[in-house]
Order: sequence, then structure tokens, then C-alpha cells
Amino acid sequence: MQRDRWLSCTAFVLLSALLVGTIWVVPYLPTNDGPQWIFAVHAENHYGDPGTLYRDIFVPTLQFASRGFTAICGPLEAWLGWRHGLQASLSVTVLLVAWGFVALVRALDPRRLALGYLGFPLALSWTFYMGLWAFVVSTAIGLFALALAVRLREPTWKGRALLSLALLVQAVAHVFGAVLTGAAILSLSLARTPRGRRLAELGRVALTGLPAMAVLAACWMVSRDLPHMALSQGFDRFGWLDTLAMLPRTVAPGPLVRATVVSLGVVAAVVVALARSRRDDTDAADRGLGVAAAIFLLAAALAPFQIPGWQAFSQRFVSIGVALAVAVLPIERLSPAWRRVASPALFAGAALFVALSYPFHLRLASLCPDAIAGLLAPVPIRGETFPVTLRGTELPTYDRIRSEVPLMTPLLHMSTAYAAAHGGVSTDTFSSSPAINLFQLRPRPSAPPQPDLEHYMRAMASDAFHHDLGFRREVEGELASVGVFYDEVVVLGALPEDLSVWRERGYVTDWAQGTALVAHFEPCTIDLTTPASAAEPGPTLDVRVGKIGLLAAVRVPGVVREDGLAHFELGRAPCGVVAVRARWEPTPGGAALSCRNADVEGDLVARITRSARRVVCEAR
Repeated sequence: MQRDRWLSCTAFVLLSALLVGTIWVVPYLPTNDGPQWIFAVHAENHYGDPGTLYRDIFVPTLQFASRGFTAICGPLEAWLGWRHGLQASLSVTVLLVAWGFVALVRALDPRRLALGYLGFPLALSWTFYMGLWAFVVSTAIGLFALALAVRLREPTWKGRALLSLALLVQAVAHVFGAVLTGAAILSLSLARTPRGRRLAELGRVALTGLPAMAVLAACWMVSRDLPHMALSQGFDRFGWLDTLAMLPRTVAPGPLVRATVVSLGVVAAVVVALARSRRDDTDAADRGLGVAAAIFLLAAALAPFQIPGWQAFSQRFVSIGVALAVAVLPIERLSPAWRRVASPALFAGAALFVALSYPFHLRLASLCPDAIAGLLAPVPIRGETFPVTLRGTELPTYDRIRSEVPLMTPLLHMSTAYAAAHGGVSTDTFSSSPAINLFQLRPRPSAPPQPDLEHYMRAMASDAFHHDLGFRREVEGELASVGVFYDEVVVLGALPEDLSVWRERGYVTDWAQGTALVAHFEPCTIDLTTPASAAEPGPTLDVRVGKIGLLAAVRVPGVVREDGLAHFELGRAPCGVVAVRARWEPTPGGAALSCRNADVEGDLVARITRSARRVVCEAR
């Protein structure tokens, strides 16, 4: 017995070390939303630092319904810096999930402890790679809460109070995680309670979850009147078959063979759980959690991916569903001989899964090597940064439905991490709800303009953007026109022809590698010339790039030079192809002047560079 315990402890330590190693095998593990939380934690830690813009742009919030990851990462980021603090925080996060599963398995039956080995692969979940880290931490807390609920076979008021506190902590970590755990506890409690007493037990469970429900209600109250923009990113075009195609790798991200094998194993575990739920000799805890697992996984398959204001809704059911389905497997009913085989087999399977995650994480890093190089390079950034992501990855083609992590586009928010790594503030910062996000944007009359994100994301997801060079240049030209109001731009996922657009538009490179560019705008000058007779009164000038109006109703004094022409010079003007419109007020008793050589809309179209800046108006 002592030897078995020593071997078991050694196995768990080895799996813990192996799991943590997957986080540190790359200098930066790409995720989807992760960069947002990296920057939020960094900004919170340095909010009052001299020379930063955080006080001018952000208002801190309580973030009382999504504190799971920021509470872990905050101290570690302050101590170790953003990069190593992030790696340490992710290490703690995955270990919490793994050991939460171990606690649940042991609570169900100590003889199932070998099943706990599988908690280490389960920690590398789809929600983890999507950067939904607050939810991942909440799920880990939920596993510990379920272990407590299982142990409280006949809970006293003290036991229920302790469970209520655990659910409250989980709700603060992430409120939807507490909703799922509460549903599992309800299923567990009803399975343990005789039919005639279930209504009363339902009331007791509701009282136990009341503090967590208060967090949920408060979250809804503070967020209900806020504008929520869930960018479609093409998600609104997903069909049921797409959801099914994503399911195996949602269950187990990574190689398709591994995902398929694990998914079939999970399906088998659910079938066993449902079959056992009909048997009288099945423990009530197994029955209740097995039914909850089946319901959660059914919701993962049938619930919508996106609901108003919230993406990745259906996928949130997967982690807890898989964990419960595996945890209720009755391996203690195997014969002693089979148990002696099962334990090393489960350890070997878990170790193999985690070991295969090393090359998997290297492949994830290979999706965006240039962007990662920019994170690690010495690139000082000051002021407000305008992020532009032209592709989800740096690969020529990328199928995000059938990728190793379905729907992950690691470049989507990567530029936000640049603000944590190099300074400055990114405009692409989560700030919708004070319950969920660390900051809200401070109202500023002089804030730079925000582009229509939904419009541009739809444009960049269209076939035309990838196959029509003219359309692509038009879209990028408009984005470059918005960027002139910012101190820096970070362009990721660019093609060589994309970079030429930004340089033509007057951007000077601060750092560049392959598909990544960090640059700042240096303005051009527009010299509008007219006949000397049009100098007084001079025209009002409008300047537009594509559909973006950059300068409106500007009046500059005209100067008649030796060439006999009146010159109206606009400084801090955009570079590249621009449309200039000159408008004169009508004179008393006469018609207004206009440019005879303008197009039908009254625009003079010219290509402006730092050396070629003249726009000729043949006034009449």
C-alpha cells in the first residue's frame, strides 16, 4: 500500500511537471483572447505610473464577475514582467484544473484515483487555447466545489455554507462557470434525494447558490443597458455541420487523430454513465453527475455558438461535460488484475497526450512567428496604438473550422499584447462591461476616431479582400487613413503588397519583420494651386481617402508666388491617393467658383508623396 501511494504521488508530480513544461516550451503561447487579458493586467499594475496614458484613457472597474485570471496574473506580472508572469500564471491555471479534477475523482471514490491522471490532458482545453482564462480558472474552482459537494453526502448548514462560499468565489472568478457548477450540484443533490423530498432539496440548493446568483444578477443589471457588439467575424455563417466538424477538436484540441480518439472515449463514457444511471446499485453521485455530463455535452452540440453580446457560448459546456463524464467511470469495479493494468495505462495515456502537446504548441507558435518576434524585440511604443490585423494567422491559407484549435485566430488581438510588451495603449481593449472587464473607456472629446470594426472585419473576411487587389488596397487605404490620428500602428498578417500601401500612406517603419509592421505616421503636405484671381476669398478644402473624410471645411490663406498661381498649403495631410474638394462661397450677384478639372462629384484626385504634393485646380 505504501509503495502504491509513493508511485501514485510520483506519477502526479511527473504529470504536473510535464504539463507546466508545455507552457514554457515556447516563448509565447498564442491564444485568441489572451492578449486582451495580458494588457489588462499590465495596465492595472501600472495604472498610476508616471508617463503612462492609462489614467487619461481608462476608468478602473470592480470586475466582480470575471476575476479568475487577473487575480492570479496580477501579482505574477508585477513580479516577473509580462512574459514570464504570463507563463507562470498559465502554469498555475492548468495545474488548478488538473488538481481540481483529481480532487473530484478522489471524492467520488478513492479507488478511482488513477482516473485523476486524465485531469492533466483535460487542463489543455479549447477554452484555454481561446484565451478564455477567467472561465478556465472558474472551471477549476468548480471542480473543487463539486468535490466538496460529493463529500457532503448529508450536508449540514455549515457544509452548505462552505459550499455556498465556494460557489461565490467561483462566480467572482467567472460567473458562467458558477452557473454550470450550480447546475451540476443541483443534479447531484436531486439524485441523492428521495422523490418526496426533492422540492425541499431544490429550495436548499437554491439558498446555497444565492450569493453566486446575486453576482449573476448584478452582472446582468450593470450590463443590460450597455451596447454589446459581438463581432460576427463570419461566425453568423456557421451551420450545424460546421459545429459538428469542430466538436472533436473542441473536446481535445490538437492533432485530429488524438482528438478523434479522445472524443470517442468521451462518448463511450457518457453512454456508460447513462446506462449506469438506470441501475439501482449505482452510487447517487455517479448518477447525478453522469446525467449532468450528458446534458452539458448535448448543449455543446446543439446550443448556438453565438448569442447576443457573447461568442463561444456552446463551447463553454464542453470542459465541465468531459470532466464529469470521465470522473464517473467506475474503474473500481474492475477486477484487481485489470486495475493493476488500468493505472499504468491511464498514466501512460495522460503522459502521451501531454507530451504530444509540446510539438502542438510549437505548431501554434509557427502560426505567427513574425508577430511573436515583434513581441520579443525592443520596440518602444509611445502613445495610442492603432491595431490592424489583416489575417488570422501568418499562413497563406488557414481553415479556422478545421484547425487544431477551432476558431482560434492568434493574430486577432495580438497587437494588444504589444502595448503590454512595449508600452503605449491599444485601442483594441475589452471594455464593454464593468462586471467582466478591468477597465471602461473614459469619455474624451479629443479621442481619435474608431473605425467601424464590424464593417472592416466583414470586408477582410470576404473573398474579394483576398482575391481583388484593388479592393484590398481600398480597404487598407481607409484603415491607414484612420491610423494618422494615432501615435503608432501595429499591422499584423500583412502581405508584401500590404506593407507598400502603408508606406505609400506616409508611415515610417519603427520595426518590421515579414508580415509584421510597427510604424508611425509622418504627414505629407498638399499644395492646392489655383489662378491668382481665386486667392481671395480662398476656398474651403475637404480631403478624403476612400470613404474616410480626414480634413473637413479647412481654410488656409492663399499665397501668390512667382509662378503667378495662388498656393493653398495643407500641412499634416495624408499621403497616397487622396480626393481634394475645393469650395468657394458664391459672390454677391455671381456664381461660386469651382474646379473645371474636378470629377463629377467635385473631387480632384491626386497621388500625394513628400516630394509630389501639388494638386491643380483650374478655377472657373
